[in-house]
Amino acid sequence: MEEAMVYFNCSKTNELGMGSMEHTEYFGLVGRAKKQYCRCLEPVSKKWALTQNELNVLLFLYNNPQYDRAADIVVCRGISKSHVSLSVNSLEGRGLLRRFVSDDRRTAHLELTEQGRAIAQEGREAQLSYFTELYRGITPEEFDQWRKITQKVCENIESFDKA
Repeated sequence: MEEAMVYFNCSKTNELGMGSMEHTEYFGLVGRAKKQYCRCLEPVSKKWALTQNELNVLLFLYNNPQYDRAADIVVCRGISKSHVSLSVNSLEGRGLLRRFVSDDRRTAHLELTEQGRAIAQEGREAQLSYFTELYRGITPEEFDQWRKITQKVCENIESFDKA
């Protein structure tokens, strides 16, 4: 028990003053937030007999109309190509989305059907409920600061990809 206390109260910090515990807590918190997000979407998934990935695809297309390719979902949502492919095929087979080829015949685009949009709208309402609760008690000023910090972190993550 004493060793564990020393590890978690480690005085070694980085240049920002963050110790190993903050990093551990951060990744644990992100994991818990993701699990809770999935729980909030679960009623919609169950109602329509969708997998989490299928609902994620519908929601991505609904929330981001500027992105309409499977490759966009892979990059922006971090879902594997194989899972996106399986989900798109399933959703297309169920009539929830349509796939069409661009004029140059090089790119397949995805489009929600009317029923797919209706399901995505239900999912969007669950998303809004989740994020409303997640950000409860945060002032607009705090949220603006969080957004600025998050943007910097995202830029740093993108620099990892370039290295």
